[in-house]
Amino acid sequence: MAKPSVRSGSTIERVSRQRSGETLEQCVMRSLKQYFEDLDGAPPHALHEMVTTAVERPLLRFAMERTGGNQCAAAELLGINRNTLRKKLQQHRLE
Repeated sequence: MAKPSVRSGSTIERVSRQRSGETLEQCVMRSLKQYFEDLDGAPPHALHEMVTTAVERPLLRFAMERTGGNQCAAAELLGINRNTLRKKLQQHRLE
């Protein structure tokens, strides 16, 4: 069974558009623009880490909830190694 690819036009993007009128990517862009407006000229700090954490933490929570806490199934759902999932769960204090 082939794994679905994550790309523009994917199922998650279509569902997102149907519900809110914008894609996940558009939502991130809108949020980043708002973040920089709120900074009002102040320099940003650790932008990559901030965005990665903001997206990764709920993604991990969703995968764990979706699989009933089964780390093997959650890792497969995410397309990552189980050890990588365990490390990320620890980093985000989700264990």
